[in-house]
Amino acid sequence: MKCSTYLIYFTSIILLALVMLASSCSRPVEHVAVSGEEADEVIRQEPIDVKTIMLPGDVLLEMVWIPQGSFMMGSPEDEQGRLDSEGPQREATIPEGFWMSKYEVTQAQWKAIMENNPSHFNGANRPVEKISWNDIRETNGFLEQLNATHPGYNFRLPSEAEWEYAYRAGTATRFYWGDDPNHTQIDDYAWYSGNNTPSGTIDAGQKLPNAWGLHDMSGNVWEWCEDEWHDNYNGAPNDGSAWVDSPRGGSRLLRGGSWSSSAGLCRAASRSNSTPDSHCNPIGFRVVLALD
Repeated sequence: MKCSTYLIYFTSIILLALVMLASSCSRPVEHVAVSGEEADEVIRQEPIDVKTIMLPGDVLLEMVWIPQGSFMMGSPEDEQGRLDSEGPQREATIPEGFWMSKYEVTQAQWKAIMENNPSHFNGANRPVEKISWNDIRETNGFLEQLNATHPGYNFRLPSEAEWEYAYRAGTATRFYWGDDPNHTQIDDYAWYSGNNTPSGTIDAGQKLPNAWGLHDMSGNVWEWCEDEWHDNYNGAPNDGSAWVDSPRGGSRLLRGGSWSSSAGLCRAASRSNSTPDSHCNPIGFRVVLALD
């Protein structure tokens, strides 16, 4: 009888521990931004969840879960290296979680879908480049072909808000690893003009990821977003959606900096743009997958 009592007690403790473990592994509904030294701890976290998509030819596309939440988008007026196009800073909300590719889309992944490789810097695991926004988004483009191979899926480009939110991964500093005012840490996290010798793209995933497991959000190649370019955030949506003009026209958004960019252009809030038909070797992209 005494042994049975101990057994029941011991079993209860085990069950409670399992419940607590399951709770700690669930997707968070909200993420709180951190700054300063706290960013060093954030970047050591493990990604929340990873989904692996099989492309034709047994090429893998890894997607990382990005939880819903709110954040301050853009840069404060006193941020080092800030440009006027990064403001006014405002709160943006990402109402639903989504999946984002762990790496910039590689040449192997592009070739698996499009059966060609337009890149200047050849290498299966390097980011695909010299691809225009139109090559990705227009009829028979990469996204249409990718979705055709996976019926029921909705692969797309990220909105600018989604991109910056995913880059920051809960941080509020200049870079996802901290403010790094003298750029003494950036070599651990990004390929940029200061450490890219000889010049060109590098295999994806060679630098440390952010807290949500995303690699190369800083440097290697600029990344296309869905949005049109606007000179500042006056009038921008705050619900995480892409800022799209009607009719569409003008340049498209680029984020993240590249192998040829200065360190300052690899910051979380840094923005650039190019025409949708532009084919340049510092420009690539990554994809997102909607929850539904």
